[in-house]
Amino acid sequence: MGQNFAKAFDIKFLDENNQLQYCWTTSWGLSTRFIGAIIMTHGDDQGLILPPRLAPIQVVIVPIYRSDEEKSQVMEAVQKAAEQLAKFSVKIDTREEVTPGFKFNDWELKGVPVRMEIGPRDVQKNSVAVSRRDIPGKAGKSFLPMENLDQSVGELLDAIHNNMLARATQFRDSHIFEAKDYDSFKQIVADQGWAVGWWSDDRENEARIKEETKATLRIYADEPDIGEGVCFYSGKRTRKRAYFARSY
Repeated sequence: MGQNFAKAFDIKFLDENNQLQYCWTTSWGLSTRFIGAIIMTHGDDQGLILPPRLAPIQVVIVPIYRSDEEKSQVMEAVQKAAEQLAKFSVKIDTREEVTPGFKFNDWELKGVPVRMEIGPRDVQKNSVAVSRRDIPGKAGKSFLPMENLDQSVGELLDAIHNNMLARATQFRDSHIFEAKDYDSFKQIVADQGWAVGWWSDDRENEARIKEETKATLRIYADEPDIGEGVCFYSGKRTRKRAYFARSY
């Protein structure tokens, strides 16, 4: 978009010479669609699962105690843990009116990547219990020593990020199918997911496909040395490949 909007709204930045310049803007802004894509891609029946690098709260700490004496010991350990995790976005859940179980479900629903529990036994062992939001149940629970906790949590957040990306990529790739002809194309977009195939880039043909199948061209394939093939619809030779899918 150049600098047109920046000049209209007086959006400036300091350049490397400490001089004010108008920003160069694009149309790739974040919107509610982006939020919807995160929910649809990663969420499950228990609620949100937020990627660690986007989550407003990366780690929530839930203190667990039954007496004032236990509370004093536990909260001291909680503060030490929070201080170690200063470079992350951390929330300490100090609510007294709800049970720890309620808190667990509440933060699970909100998709916080790591839930950390600290109780009297953890204080004695100088450790913390952590649960990963991306792996529900006992499989996602482990214990981390208080020593070098920031490093351990950083590695855990990276592992969650990588697991979520791999899982989403695998799901995407398993729902993309090659359209060899129009009959296979119609079956793919009706029952299976995304169709990719050679495409002769004809606007009239694209309109016919949309009318007959409700599928639309979503993006052209960005593949190096793509070569040449036969369009699945027109039968013409082409050097383009495109992805089609229906919207819901």
